[in-house]
Amino acid sequence: MEYKNIKELPVSVKSADNYDVDSLCKIIREQFEHIGLSKSDFEGKKVAIKPNLIIKKSPEYAATTRPEILEAVIRIISTYNCKDIVIAESAGGPYTEESLRATYSVCKIKDVAEKCGVKLNYDTSYTEVNSKEAKLVKKFNVLTPIYEADIIVNLPKIKTHSLTGMSGAVKNYFGVIPGLQKFEMHARFPDYSEFASMLNDLAYTLASEKLTVNILDAIVGMEGNGPTGGSPRQIGCLITSLNPFNIDRVAKEIIGVKEVLYVEESIKRGYTFASADDVSVIGDDYKKFCITDYKMPDSKPRGLALMLRKCSGGKLGQFFSPRPVISNRCVGCGECERSCPKHTIDMVEHKGKKIASIKLDNCIRCFCCQELCPLRAIDIKNNSLVSFVNRTKKK
Repeated sequence: MEYKNIKELPVSVKSADNYDVDSLCKIIREQFEHIGLSKSDFEGKKVAIKPNLIIKKSPEYAATTRPEILEAVIRIISTYNCKDIVIAESAGGPYTEESLRATYSVCKIKDVAEKCGVKLNYDTSYTEVNSKEAKLVKKFNVLTPIYEADIIVNLPKIKTHSLTGMSGAVKNYFGVIPGLQKFEMHARFPDYSEFASMLNDLAYTLASEKLTVNILDAIVGMEGNGPTGGSPRQIGCLITSLNPFNIDRVAKEIIGVKEVLYVEESIKRGYTFASADDVSVIGDDYKKFCITDYKMPDSKPRGLALMLRKCSGGKLGQFFSPRPVISNRCVGCGECERSCPKHTIDMVEHKGKKIASIKLDNCIRCFCCQELCPLRAIDIKNNSLVSFVNRTKKK
């Protein structure tokens, strides 16, 4: 699909307060009509469904795609005479058949696939995709079933994110990069602005070459230390569009996160609007779902920390920024060591057991360790001077 006026693609917002599959089918069908999507768009096409399976967690933790939304989508498009439907994702960590099987099982995706008779992807190959329109990254390695698909159905979940501020439709496309290569991208682009630019390049590369149907689960989101260590938060809607950038512009407003660099980059590039009010929204008014007290990640600099980071930059800026800290909940599983893009984490002996230790001098504050820790054993702490000044200002 070639975009000419990408910003003009509408967004459908519909109230949804639970995960009843029949109700979801009705809502999503209506949203497809809102955004101009019909059966003829799918006939004879290969469809890849891209969920958010960032970590092996049961759906009630609000970290991964709900199986009920997946089932509703499959029920609908299975009647559209598609040539093929496959569920494909690369979670955090190694991209192997063994890891895929475990992730599909724990996240309850396997149950839906078996119930609906849809294939799960176990092909761990990838294909190089070139992008002439990219601003920063001209080539991406993409999961083969995503590359081969005519249509991508993107099923993100709205969450806060320790690195990017928010995870939505655009951020969910990062999962099309295979396995540990995602960590390599973090290492390659440690600067937040460059990482945001890379995410825009990736999402636009896919969305400009294929039909992308994006259905953001904002029924129950995650607040706090997302995308895996936060808490569920009821919001009450589904947001659907062919334009992932417009979805995230609206989603940012709903949860009230102030700084999402990849959304700001989308605005600069003209993929979405500077004001969410300018997005063409069909259905319900998105403002009725806006939350003023949505809890933000501990990793986001505030007050003095934000001022010092912006003014100083470099190592000094990092010194004043929030940092990951190993808590006493660490059991020495080594997941953080394996997921660190800059290899700054080692397993060391402490009181007769192995625990993780972070060399902060080389830490780029990507928070992959916190994101992928299965026991939520990594906390985020502010610089002590910054914390003292901020506490003093509040008194």
